[in-house]
Amino acid sequence: MENNITANYLSNQIMVVVPCVLTAAGIVHQLQSVCKNRKLVNVTKKIDEAYAEVLKAPGSLIILNISESSAQLAEEIKFINWCRTVQPSAVIVAYTRNHKLSILNYISALGVRVIISQYEPTATFSELIIKSLSVTTMLCSPAIRNILEERISCELTVCEVQVIGQLFLGHNVSQVAQNLGRDIRTVSAHKRHAMEKLGLHCEKDLYVLGCELSGN
Repeated sequence: MENNITANYLSNQIMVVVPCVLTAAGIVHQLQSVCKNRKLVNVTKKIDEAYAEVLKAPGSLIILNISESSAQLAEEIKFINWCRTVQPSAVIVAYTRNHKLSILNYISALGVRVIISQYEPTATFSELIIKSLSVTTMLCSPAIRNILEERISCELTVCEVQVIGQLFLGHNVSQVAQNLGRDIRTVSAHKRHAMEKLGLHCEKDLYVLGCELSGN
């Protein structure tokens, strides 16, 4: 395992964006057990500081905490969306205690490379981190796979993310079209496609997910 991770990721930064000191220390220990170059691993406790670090090291592998707290979750989702548009070469591993189906479904649709439950064995964590360096398809730990029941979302397009994000803020389709400078029919199509990909069947489902992500 040491050779695999060193050969594939020798020149790239591995970032751990986790607020809990003990959790971060455990992740670093696991990474160092499969990575010879310890200088590759960088820990950032505050997500606000992670933006600058990612800009310094394009193509980083980012292990991102996914919170149960809605307020923190909103910031983590914002960070994922930022990485997708500004640093698309970054590989994001979502490391989560949040096992809500709707949240996991949405995260998978944002294009993260791996979703790992924090309750999985350390061997599972190491195995998925190494696999993430050589595949482009999304990977899930067994616990996450069981929750999703094979219903992993199709990835949302950038336009769909923008539209659904505006809808989460409580804007209607007309307001979204005006805010984004797009035709209302185009916005309606993006909304419909995004809801289909996320398995949202009605406006209530959309509203509930928006509340979960925004902390309202």
